[in-house]
Amino acid sequence: MSKDVRIQQAIDNWDEYVAYLTTLPDKKLVKRLEIINMQGVLAYKQNIESSSELLEIWWRQTVEARILKDENNIADAPDEIELAVRDMETVIIKSEERQDTFTEPANEKMRRPKIKEEDKNQTSLF
Repeated sequence: MSKDVRIQQAIDNWDEYVAYLTTLPDKKLVKRLEIINMQGVLAYKQNIESSSELLEIWWRQTVEARILKDENNIADAPDEIELAVRDMETVIIKSEERQDTFTEPANEKMRRPKIKEEDKNQTSLF
């Protein structure tokens, strides 16, 4: 994909990119800005205009996302690990509830009244 196409895509999809970036934690946005700045220095030293222009767009999108995130108190989207931990916790809680359900009837069976023993004084018909 040529740089010009990527630049045009970045401009055309500006709002979607910024909306996605606002869901990221601020630490990731800061790290992203640092990486973009490092890449910008390299592009400047190598005199690559199209890369510099694309990096400038990405930098502005990231800064805009940080500003929107801060002004509107947008919460971070949970990452995959957090979601997996939540799912595991839910499964554990549900299995404990099921275990409680299974143990209650078992205890009731143990409390059944005893069957009367035969009276040994009676003579059997057989």
